[in-house]
Amino acid sequence: MGVDLEKNYAVITGDFIGFSGLPASIRQQMPDVLVKAGRELCTAFGPLLPEDVAVFRGDSWQAMIVEPAQSFRTALFFRAAVRAAAGEVDTRMAIGIGRVDYVPKGRVSAGDGPAFRRSGKMLEQMTSDRWGRLRLAFPELDAEA
Repeated sequence: MGVDLEKNYAVITGDFIGFSGLPASIRQQMPDVLVKAGRELCTAFGPLLPEDVAVFRGDSWQAMIVEPAQSFRTALFFRAAVRAAAGEVDTRMAIGIGRVDYVPKGRVSAGDGPAFRRSGKMLEQMTSDRWGRLRLAFPELDAEA
């Protein structure tokens, strides 16, 4: 996918909480829930996602948003979709805003750039016990990516 190197994007990196303890039938449906939610989001609010949501390592996922101002709405939409599909499942998310260096076609989780690094590093911090029940975080924009 071609990206505008002068434009800011938002990247949401998320993971499912307690994923390995969930029944296999629930774990198996989560990738489809996220992809469907991304497509419904674009139908409702316009083409915010240039690629489908990518699920990787089983319990982690990423989405890239072309309009950073819509990133919070997008995150809430994804969380609501996950909770509606399986009430015992929840997701934590970190939103990074900034430039994107590249995104291979059809593989948003293989992209790179400051927005990707910011969201990934913030999610890693959120997994510590110190963050408690926090489900959504934004790193500082001037934080090193």
